Amino acid sequence: MLARLRMPALLWAGVIAPVLFTIVYLLEGASRAGYDPMRYQVSLLSLGPGGWVQVLAFLVTGVLLLVFAVALRARLGGGPGGSAGPLSIAIAASGFIVAGLFTTQPLFGYPPGTPEGMSTDITAASLLHVLGAAMLFFGLVTGALVLARRSWHAGDRAWAVGSVAAAIVVLVCFGASGGGPSGQLLFPETSGLLQRISLLAGLGWLAAVALRTLRSRPS
Repeated sequence: MLARLRMPALLWAGVIAPVLFTIVYLLEGASRAGYDPMRYQVSLLSLGPGGWVQVLAFLVTGVLLLVFAVALRARLGGGPGGSAGPLSIAIAASGFIVAGLFTTQPLFGYPPGTPEGMSTDITAASLLHVLGAAMLFFGLVTGALVLARRSWHAGDRAWAVGSVAAAIVVLVCFGASGGGPSGQLLFPETSGLLQRISLLAGLGWLAAVALRTLRSRPS
């Protein structure tokens, strides 16, 4: 059973998932009428006509990353981060699934006709969507830090530093793309761009981990 979990086909899920999700939100964001990728978060693509495409991307990405997390755990074996790293990725994967199952509500002027700013009546589904997003980014940040520590102990300092850098970019840009104590966005004109930078850093790191693992020997 352990040998099957180490199969390269399962580890490839860690490459496919980030690429798939990135392609979907970039194409949807560029082609959706009334949608401004610079201003609007990726989650808003789940709303309106064609919103099912982004919902499906959340769900498929989450399932693929769960598969990758299990395969990575089997491949890493013991040592620093051997369990915590894959667990963090599994948390991020679960965040994708939660975000797909519970879509956000119309916000910040999207879909067209929605009032600008934060809604005064937050739905339960929207709160659960925010929880899913928090799990997603928390998992990416902790996963990068945990596996950075593993690389540092293994003597691969360059990879460790790169993983820490990815975690910092994810954390800072995700935080900057959100709202302040008032509930309003900190940078309303570039919120979408900041979130996309965070996603690119986190998902790019995940794909790099998968490719790196595919080239390595099983522990």
